[in-house]
Amino acid sequence: KPLAQDKALPHTSGSRSEGAMVNSGKDYPIELGWAFLLVVGYLVRVAFVSIRLPGAIGILLVGFAFSHFMQKDILENRNDLQRFAFLLVLLNAGFEVSIRGLRPAILLISLLPGLVEMAGIAGLAMLTHDVGIREGLVLGCVLFPLGEGLVIPKMNEFKAAYPDHALPRVTLTWAPLEATLALSLFSFLSSVSSSLTEGQLSPVLLVAEVVVRFVATVAAGGFVGAGAGWVLSHTSKITFRKKRIFTGSAVEAFLLVLGLGFGGFGLAKVVPNGFAPGSMLFDSDLFVIAVGSSFSDVADPIVLHNVEGFLAGIWVFGSIILFSMLGSRTDVQVFEHFPQILPFMLVGVACRFVGLCVAVPLAQRLGKHSPFAPKKMLLEILFLFLCSLPRATLQGALGAQPVQDNFFSRLGEQGKAWRQFIGQGARLYIITFSILGSLLLEFLGPKLLLATADKTRRHAMSLAMPPIDEEHASCAPSQIGSPFFMEDPPLSPTAGDRSLPSNDAAAAAATSPSSAAEALSVTVAGEEDPPTEDTEMERQESNWGTFLFESGGERGLDSAHAVEPCILYRAETQ
Repeated sequence: KPLAQDKALPHTSGSRSEGAMVNSGKDYPIELGWAFLLVVGYLVRVAFVSIRLPGAIGILLVGFAFSHFMQKDILENRNDLQRFAFLLVLLNAGFEVSIRGLRPAILLISLLPGLVEMAGIAGLAMLTHDVGIREGLVLGCVLFPLGEGLVIPKMNEFKAAYPDHALPRVTLTWAPLEATLALSLFSFLSSVSSSLTEGQLSPVLLVAEVVVRFVATVAAGGFVGAGAGWVLSHTSKITFRKKRIFTGSAVEAFLLVLGLGFGGFGLAKVVPNGFAPGSMLFDSDLFVIAVGSSFSDVADPIVLHNVEGFLAGIWVFGSIILFSMLGSRTDVQVFEHFPQILPFMLVGVACRFVGLCVAVPLAQRLGKHSPFAPKKMLLEILFLFLCSLPRATLQGALGAQPVQDNFFSRLGEQGKAWRQFIGQGARLYIITFSILGSLLLEFLGPKLLLATADKTRRHAMSLAMPPIDEEHASCAPSQIGSPFFMEDPPLSPTAGDRSLPSNDAAAAAATSPSSAAEALSVTVAGEEDPPTEDTEMERQESNWGTFLFESGGERGLDSAHAVEPCILYRAETQ
């Protein structure tokens, strides 16, 4: 549907480039530019976090300041830097999605509310700005996903503070699934909006091309990720002339997985599918997600845990790049468009709340072990609603894509105006919702958890976790506690010969290096005691603590499923 040339459609000044200030870059050593971004960006991020504000906002401000004296080489490669940071977002989203643990109820909660919000935003765009359904859906896809980079760390805090509450665990599974949904939908929409493929395929061929691309991407990415997970989990068995090829270290596993992610991301841009010139067989975003998800399902829990730890550290660097580059594209004139974006914000959050009011009761009926209590359901819906408000990560990653890939090019100046409007909406969403959403979740979230704690059930840990196999599990989840944190419940001996360390033993382990390994061991039924000599990998992993996880046949330890039926602790002091 052609865009109407009327005042309803947003227009931007032709004197400015799309989404960026007119700036040719300054000629000074590039090292000084990186020093400013890394040092100042990190310090501002820490300052914002210390006052309970999202660090992303601080980095955005640093990027905005940097845009006035941006180094010319960084300016020229700004798009490539954003793509690098975006790949880290994709890989992390894949790690958070466990295919084995998916249940119909959690899928309903993860998908339906977001789709309702996306449809509401798209419908409003079609009514008020007289754009086509494709343009409206692209806007909705950019604006609706929650900011998993803001929500997941907060849910980990809530999970530690309220260990018996199921809602934080539900959100830890829901957040990456919604991110995956948004990325997958955006990938499809980009195939019909990008300048390379726009208008070249009939509707039938377009559907066939999307199906072929989806199947090929999931199959190829799943094969690569599963293969990497198996190899990195059995490095000790891969030898040449009786000598190990791999060291088995955590950094080795992370570098290989990251390299495979880069390889898949690049491979998707060079393998054609034959449907149309410029149409590719694989989708780059979904390929990386499939690699991460299949790797997390196949890899040994220790290997996965270590790779996720390295990725979390790299993401500090990646977030500085992503949000500083996004901030450098922002100027103060973006706030002139706030009256135009405000209706989309209001309609979007209203549709989200309606979607949750529909999804949660349905999930309560579908789930055999539902964590929702009928009498407290409204409060639980309010908590989930608060979790959906912080927005930053995907708005920062997707908001610039329409400009970079020249979406709606066949519409001429009208298409240019709309993709600019999408980028401006993404920036305003980040500034508004990352602050207000994070503050609301910070101060009202604990109150809602306390109000629903007495009725919220914890069967199977969450909707995403499979029921515990009592035959293979040697200890119940309630018996698991960490000897390294004083706030955790005390450990008590279990029945029979399967004993857990007492508080005295745990305290002794923290101060006595010689007795640490013996005092902090949890015996798993049917398994031999841990070896007394540490393997090479264990020595390299940590200078004070190594966690060995066993789950009676169920793997997939990640930040979304951080509780396993059995945990084998082994402490090593520096």
